[in-house]
Amino acid sequence: MNATKKFVNDPQESVDEGIQGLVFANPALDVAKGCRRVVVRVEKKPERRVALIAGGGSGHEPFAAGFVGRGFLDAAVCGDVFASPPSDHVLSALKEVASPAGAIVFVINYTGDRLNFGLALERFHGTPKELVFIADDVALEAKGDGRGVGRRGLAGAVLLLKIAGAMAEEGAVFEEIIGTTRRVNDHLGTMGVSLYPCSLPGKPPMFDLPQGKMELGLGIHGEPGCERSKAKTAKEVVAAVMEKLAMSSKLRLERGEKIVILLNNLGSVSQLEMNILQKEVIEWTNLFGAEIVRFYSGTFMTSLDGHGFSVTILKVTEAKWMHCLDAASECPGWNQSSKPLLKKSISTSVDSKKSNVFEVEKRSVGVSEEVARSIEKSLRHICIKMEHFYEELNRLDGKCGDGDCGDTLLSATRAIGGALDGGELSCGRPQQLFLQLSMIFEKIVGGTSGAIYALMLSAASSAFEKRFSSADLLVALEDGLEAIQKYGHARPGDRTMVDPLSAAAEEAAKPEHSWRSVVEAAERAAKATASMEAKAGRASYTSTETQSEADAGATAVAFWMRALLESSCP
Repeated sequence: MNATKKFVNDPQESVDEGIQGLVFANPALDVAKGCRRVVVRVEKKPERRVALIAGGGSGHEPFAAGFVGRGFLDAAVCGDVFASPPSDHVLSALKEVASPAGAIVFVINYTGDRLNFGLALERFHGTPKELVFIADDVALEAKGDGRGVGRRGLAGAVLLLKIAGAMAEEGAVFEEIIGTTRRVNDHLGTMGVSLYPCSLPGKPPMFDLPQGKMELGLGIHGEPGCERSKAKTAKEVVAAVMEKLAMSSKLRLERGEKIVILLNNLGSVSQLEMNILQKEVIEWTNLFGAEIVRFYSGTFMTSLDGHGFSVTILKVTEAKWMHCLDAASECPGWNQSSKPLLKKSISTSVDSKKSNVFEVEKRSVGVSEEVARSIEKSLRHICIKMEHFYEELNRLDGKCGDGDCGDTLLSATRAIGGALDGGELSCGRPQQLFLQLSMIFEKIVGGTSGAIYALMLSAASSAFEKRFSSADLLVALEDGLEAIQKYGHARPGDRTMVDPLSAAAEEAAKPEHSWRSVVEAAERAAKATASMEAKAGRASYTSTETQSEADAGATAVAFWMRALLESSCP
């Protein structure tokens, strides 16, 4: 399938050039001094005002950078297209705008964003800070006990950010903004539908949607929805969307309730179609008997060029929400009034992914030269084995993911191998080594996999601060596993890399364990994921029919554990 046509130059530079265009055309915006993937307000905020930050993958414009401005956000962090920004970019935003009054970071509920933004908050100190997750999707009602990945974050985020921005502008305190926005999230629901798939710059359409079909509940990254059916008229489609919203467990809409509606263009719906959809949404609501107290229509959170729309309903339970929605604001994504244009220049130097990767503080105890050589040997063995195994990981990942698990880990092992060749890794100081490996995954690998391994290795490193022994290896494994579960929300049985890691930790805690028995426990757990239903990660949004083989991430853990065993016991 051929790549779709786009008005871009180099697809790899599209995000950076898009940010340049945004700040060129909006004199109230600029890029952060420390990172040109962070958009900030030019106006300096008072120290008494709480700072608000949001972000995520690009391709959803105007979200999030288009909502930086007075009465909205102080900063937005822009990742690659449909990819979570690395945590050091989030950290740059925090350092740029955080105030003594506190910093609140809003994250639409996707695994990669939870991990990377969570990692940044763990590393940021000095002022009150909090993550607020926005989860307004009603297409895929929570499974089981609801403690897995949860609902996706969609266009309802814009209404929540508008309320938060108005509160911050008026001087509301840290705890008040957090409490209000979490209550808003509890009364917020969004449902979308698409007729045609979106496509990344330089790529073909992300998935196949046959002619004459539509997909209800499609995610903004092309994730599967809740239903595929024959394409219907505007009236029929709107009725299906509104009925799903009204009956959802999140809203349970009743006659007479006051609601705010936001009709969102997912990218390429014509204005004529949007006008028709406005008519149908308003007519359906009037017939239902709910009272529309505010109605917004436009392009707020897109899926690149996806030909679809979403409807957000906010049940108004507090009068101050309306005050905040009506409060004055000024940002490109909400207020399209014209402004005088000022010429700006932005450095075109590329932020190097490799900058400061190996510059971590020298600390922790050292080990003997013999142990250091053994550690280096093990790392090199993993790197060599990955060259022959990555295609199998890609194949497994292609069953219910984006098919790049092997490529992602191969980029990591090649970076590690290059660092070993250059003498840049501190194999003689385990804590420093683990932190360096964490930085490789964070800065060079990136994305969700990079964040997961970065979190695991960073947390595990603390076990080696004072000594390095087999008992400390168990502590490191447990600490790394705990960090993944804390921010990734996965648990044993969710069909993720947590399954083999948990099995390995459980086996390693037994007095009679051996390294071989630990590896074999991990391998059994990885194989067992073939019969599990995914409850975390991107695979959780796919049908159970596609989850017929072992999870790629779990298989990868078993692979590198086996490689470690082979290098120590040839």
